[in-house]
Formats: sequence, structure tokens, C-alpha cells
Amino acid sequence: MRAFFHRYLDPASRLGEILFGLIMALGFTAAVRVGWEEPDNRALFIGIFGCNLAWAIVDGVMYVLGELFERSRKVRLFREVSSAKDDAAAVQKIADELDGRLLELTTAHEREQILRRQEPSIPRLRREDLFGGIAVALIILLATFPIVVPYLVVRDPHLAVRVSHAIALLSLFLLGMWWARVVGSSPVRVATGLTLVGL
Repeated sequence: MRAFFHRYLDPASRLGEILFGLIMALGFTAAVRVGWEEPDNRALFIGIFGCNLAWAIVDGVMYVLGELFERSRKVRLFREVSSAKDDAAAVQKIADELDGRLLELTTAHEREQILRRQEPSIPRLRREDLFGGIAVALIILLATFPIVVPYLVVRDPHLAVRVSHAIALLSLFLLGMWWARVVGSSPVRVATGLTLVGL
């Protein structure tokens, strides 16, 4: 499973999806409970797990559509460059498309080389897109499943909510420690910051 996530999602995507999943799950646990005067563990579990599942599916689909969008953007850029009135205008379109950081990393000669490339193929859904979407959905479900487990094992619904929130906050703290290692920042600072977001 770990190799699957590493293959289809980069570290920033993995960290981001887990963070979004945990924050959404915390929101669901708070929001779903509001509707019950006498909370019921089974109803809370179904409601919260159902919301997490829906979020995982939506985010997975958005990942697939995002990948397709990026490839179609390249085709659109090529067509705009091809229809430019001259090479200088075409190179300018390429420069406009690159954000400031990428523009600084390319020379004028490299931007001209982009101009000479062949037209990219019409964007189609790829196997990697689908598996990336599945990886997004799975990582969200796996990250948020511990948050709904208390509703299955703790009898008192009020205590189950508290335990669920504690697990979510601990998960955010650990995620912050991991994130800090990846970006080379202060583990305690990042972990505390994410935990405060959760609170």
C-alpha cells in the first residue's frame, strides 16, 4: 500500500490529502453531532464515515480531472503559440504561461526550444490518472478511519466524540512532525500549528 501511494502521489500531495481529510473529518464529527439531542453511536458512525467516504470520492475525482486539465492546458498553449503572429510573440506567450519561479529558471534559448516542439497529443484519461485518483481516495479513508473507530468501540456517544477528537488532534500533531521533516522546518512549530488548526 505504501509503495502504491509513493508511486502515484508525490510527498506534498500525500501530506496535503491527509491534512484535508483530517480537517474535514473533524468538521464532520462536530457538525453531525449537532443534529442529535441524544447522540447514537451507530448513526454518528454512519454519518461521519459516509461524509469521509464522500469527501474521498470527490477528491479522487477532482485529482483525475485536474490531471486531465493540466494536459489539455499544454495543448491549448501549443495552439496559441502556433497561431502567434511571429516567433517573438510565441516566445512571449510561453513566458506568460510560466510563473515567476519557472521563468527565472529558463533562458531565452530554452523558451525558444519549447517553441520548436511537436504538438502534444489530445489529452486522454490515463491509467496513472485513475490510480492517482484511487490513491487520493484511499489515503483520505485510511487517514480518517481511526477518527471513526471510537464510535464502534466506545459505548458512551459523548465520550466517543471526545476520543475521536483526541485521535484527530494527535494525528494532526504527528502529521505536522512528518511535514516538518519533509520541508526541513521546526517539527514542534509545524506540529503545534496544525494541532491549533484542528482545535
